[in-house]
Amino acid sequence: MEDLAKPVALNHEMIETLDQIRAGAENALYGASPAQTEELFKKHLAPMVVGSGMPVLQVMHYQWFLRELARLWRTRQGRDLAFHLELCIRKWVALGLEPHTIQFLICEAHERLKAVGASTVNREPHTVSASPPTPEPRTQIPDIETAKDAKTAKTEPESTTKTQSHEESEHSLPRSLGPSIPDGTTPSTLSPDEEVR
Repeated sequence: MEDLAKPVALNHEMIETLDQIRAGAENALYGASPAQTEELFKKHLAPMVVGSGMPVLQVMHYQWFLRELARLWRTRQGRDLAFHLELCIRKWVALGLEPHTIQFLICEAHERLKAVGASTVNREPHTVSASPPTPEPRTQIPDIETAKDAKTAKTEPESTTKTQSHEESEHSLPRSLGPSIPDGTTPSTLSPDEEVR
């Protein structure tokens, strides 16, 4: 990991591209869907890697690099994007990719995606929430006693239903938990020797 701290010598085109990104160049992919972003990268940049004549294993590494670029372009912009592109260069050079090829691909991605423009990209709403989304409440399956009570409540007059719900609210535990919690009034089915264990 110490290789990530070592700066990589950037060529002139890469420095200009990073300066344009830092200055706030239009990022047409910011907020786009992952599938759409990867599709644009495959369409505009992957043919340069696949048709380069490199060994298949090396082509796969460059395709992974392009996938990471697509993720960065989709999730970051401005100075943050430029910073993470520099880190990405260091990472992939440390993993064995050629620095000039990586820089060329980043510059080409910037130029080609600038040409694509925001008109062809459908953006997803990019919202940041302070708290995680709350899950939908699950429906509770009524136990047998509750279901029987519901059937008898329909047939009994309204006055007894009110009395029943009043009795249920007096208990500290809901009725569905009552039978599963032992109380002191029920006789134990275990012998005294088994209860000790």
